[in-house]
Amino acid sequence: KRKALEADLLRQVMSMQQKALMSAKEHASGVAYTKPLLTDWRPTTALATLSKAEADVLRAQHKVEVEGEGIPAPCPRFADMRLPPAVMSMLKAKGILRPTPIQVQGLPVALSGRDLIGVAFTGSGKTLVFTLPLMLLALLAGGEGPFGILLAPARDLASQTHSICEEIAEAMASAGLPRLRCMLSIGGMSVRDQIEPLSRSGVHVVVATPGRLLDHLQKGRMNLSLCRYVCLDEGDRMLDAARGFEDELKQIFSFFDHQRQTLIFSATMPRKVREFAMGALVDPVTVNSGRAGAASMDVIQEVEHVRDEAK
Repeated sequence: KRKALEADLLRQVMSMQQKALMSAKEHASGVAYTKPLLTDWRPTTALATLSKAEADVLRAQHKVEVEGEGIPAPCPRFADMRLPPAVMSMLKAKGILRPTPIQVQGLPVALSGRDLIGVAFTGSGKTLVFTLPLMLLALLAGGEGPFGILLAPARDLASQTHSICEEIAEAMASAGLPRLRCMLSIGGMSVRDQIEPLSRSGVHVVVATPGRLLDHLQKGRMNLSLCRYVCLDEGDRMLDAARGFEDELKQIFSFFDHQRQTLIFSATMPRKVREFAMGALVDPVTVNSGRAGAASMDVIQEVEHVRDEAK
């Protein structure tokens, strides 16, 4: 009897979390999207024609596990992904010569328009998996946007993501492509400084913490009518009701009245994230690389203790 009660409680919790990524209008009308928002992106012909067995061999070589139907083939080289020359040059200049395991499979999935659950250890290169497809989407779209929003639970994480978006935008602009405008919207920053680019020229990409983004939406400073790409970084924290983000996410998604591509990335609790994905996303693909919850051995973490007034 206790197990039955616990199972029922778990179903209720999962149902509440799934509704967090639905607008009130969608929930009330019973809207259920059944097909992902596919794009025109295709890998090189050699990879596009790989059999399932051949693709599985490539995944095994890169220690990548996948779940889902119709999963795009992994791309072991950036050249296989048909990225713009400006992006290829930027990656080479930064010393990024080959994709990491999560990028080998995650980038083809995201570029093809599929909903994605990415689980990989800290420092594995997850950020490029969700920033690069959004920047390419914004490059091809028309209008002011924003065309995509990247949500993070912490200001420092949002700032790091925004800096990567700016690097990609600058590389594209230097090659003669249109200059994409990326907005950072987090607490602790002047609201006036954030409003100015919105009213002056509009933005293409928004990187934000949930509270500050919700404030802009509620006050009519921006709208999501053209937004078709949403990513939750550290999704396990964002969807944990105990951390207080659930209500803000529900309100943010209430501003959508159309389908969008949704990506959720996490370094912990892969089972919880996978179970959530099955009910909340549209035909999702789960990509698991390395030991979930572990930190990269290539990352040096430094902690400096300072007095409050020195922060």
